[in-house]
Amino acid sequence: MGGRASQRNVLLSAVTIYVLLALTTDIFENVEPKKDVFKLEKLPLRPSEEIQLVEFQRRKTRVKEVCTAWGAYTTKAKFLKIAQKPSTDTSKADDELTRDRKEFSQSQLERIWQLSKRTTFHQMFVDRAHSLTWCKVPKAASTSWLHAFLELAGVNDVASKDMAGKHALLREKYPLLTNSLLKRIMPTSMKFMVVRHPFERILSAYRDKLENSERDLKDRGGYYYAIYGKRIVKAYRKSSSGSEFSSNERKEPTFREFIQYLLDTDVEEYDEHWKPIFLLCTPCHIRYDVIAKMETLAKDAEFILYHRGLSGTVNIEWSHKTDQSKKTTDVLKSYYSQLTSSEIKQLYYKYLPDFLMFEYDAEPYLNLMNAPKRNETLTINGGEENDEYYGEEDEEEEEEYYDEEEEEEDENYEENEELDEDAEENYYENYTADKAKVAEITGNEAK
Repeated sequence: MGGRASQRNVLLSAVTIYVLLALTTDIFENVEPKKDVFKLEKLPLRPSEEIQLVEFQRRKTRVKEVCTAWGAYTTKAKFLKIAQKPSTDTSKADDELTRDRKEFSQSQLERIWQLSKRTTFHQMFVDRAHSLTWCKVPKAASTSWLHAFLELAGVNDVASKDMAGKHALLREKYPLLTNSLLKRIMPTSMKFMVVRHPFERILSAYRDKLENSERDLKDRGGYYYAIYGKRIVKAYRKSSSGSEFSSNERKEPTFREFIQYLLDTDVEEYDEHWKPIFLLCTPCHIRYDVIAKMETLAKDAEFILYHRGLSGTVNIEWSHKTDQSKKTTDVLKSYYSQLTSSEIKQLYYKYLPDFLMFEYDAEPYLNLMNAPKRNETLTINGGEENDEYYGEEDEEEEEEYYDEEEEEEDENYEENEELDEDAEENYYENYTADKAKVAEITGNEAK
């Protein structure tokens, strides 16, 4: 007994000495002090920003309403019960959020519910020095913000570097953070993303990545033609005389062929440049402080920079700024008028959460065609009897992350967010494999 008492006394003495050292030295100097949770409401606003703050709050509320209406915070059984029951709410807001649900079968609703549960941090770039977190949405001012973040990281002469090098350098300067570190940092950081009309974004991606194979070869070693363009042409192009298209035809996929590919492909398999924003940035589960829009881009960006103390530090040039000029309208019309109303409707369903969350309208695109003919080869289900708008169902039922009680939604966001580490590994494995495939097909080093 005496020996055990002696050991206990020695242990207590050691703990006491360690605590005293910790209190009187810098032994804990590497532990980050706890910071207050960031809230827009706490910012010292300039007079002109009061209306802007109200708009940011309204955009966040809208996202939450859409996520709630489409099952992001409830169980599958509860969502299906509500979705398949005729609504008794005749309010305009309810009709706007739920009117499309009647177009979906039970299996399609289940798939939408599954996708609403997804959470990912792959697109997150965290500037810890300025407490600023950006979710990168390709084809939505991403190049401009990429330059800004590289400048913040101390990269000189950003404009002289090629795009592939810039993107690699961006991730090098802002590496993916661990789940535990994100949980500590994100609540104290201003979180933002930039959104854009889904159809504008799709067209921008097509024109930049797939329309010109020579440009793709020059800028990216032929990556997009090898991985996507060639496969799309092979799958969707038929000549009038046989299965092979003639040599005098363009080698790149047409816009309509690209759209056919999108309609027949699961959204989770999309490249990031045309993947829906709700899957890239998962706004149902990451509570963004600022949802900037291309239509108000300069003003929204100035708000972000000013309140991070960066107005005089970063000068953002908008390389792909959306405008409402006649030229922009004519370009959109020239491409989307090639589609039938049925195809546009199907494309709308592919990006439905984006349209609803960020309040964009597909109606003007449906009105582009004059008495369009229906494409009999593309049905509402993507051409095959059992296809889904969002792709085939998972073989195993999605795990139900959330309790049926709605109040769970209002708990701190990290209670609901888990970093998909397996998806991270797959992301980089697939990227490496794709680069090797490009090199094999083109004979060039893939960038």
